[in-house]
Amino acid sequence: MSTPDLQISTHLIHHPYQPPEGFVAPQPPVHKASTVIFENVAAMRRRQWLDKSSYTYGLHGTPTTFLLEERLSALEGGLQCLLVPSGLAAIATTSLALLRTGDEMLLPDNAYGPNKTLSEGELAHFGVRHQCYDAMDVADLEAKITPKTRLVWLEAPGSVTMEFPDLIAMVRLCRERGVTTVLDNTWGAGLAFNPFDLLADGTHSLGVDATVHALTKYPSGGGDVLRG
Repeated sequence: MSTPDLQISTHLIHHPYQPPEGFVAPQPPVHKASTVIFENVAAMRRRQWLDKSSYTYGLHGTPTTFLLEERLSALEGGLQCLLVPSGLAAIATTSLALLRTGDEMLLPDNAYGPNKTLSEGELAHFGVRHQCYDAMDVADLEAKITPKTRLVWLEAPGSVTMEFPDLIAMVRLCRERGVTTVLDNTWGAGLAFNPFDLLADGTHSLGVDATVHALTKYPSGGGDVLRG
């Protein structure tokens, strides 16, 4: 095992985040609750779930989901993580959050198929245009960025066909053009490389703006978990 692997493993095991008002154990407990009980209405109104310091409703998080989100965020060096029901839900949530009617989005031609289907269907109905670019040609990506381009999806490696693009050049281009980048990092899983520090110098001077994962792959072993 290499030194970076040891550092990641140690950081995940000894992550500083601990769920509030719980107990510490080698095996984090599984909380399947939807409804949360409050002492009174005043206590309910004081609670905030956004900073993960308390709980308000199962949809907003439980000690189980908060713990997993923090570990996944630590794996990639991200600032925040949000669990959703599937990888496609993560893709849809990201695109819907970042795009508005009249915006344009660029997808690599080897993108995850359902991402293309979402773009051709629902996003098109909302007035969001998209184009596909050659994932292995930085010049093609550059030629297709327009003043209306708000989001560029990246995959490294490409879904199924596994080509690996010049990720650094593409992210640098998008940053120069002021375009948001999102990486589908399902295959990299946060272990192959650090998407928020592509220069690997610890400065985070060049990285994508956000990543998505299908946790059905590496984190769960590709067997019995559907999560994004």
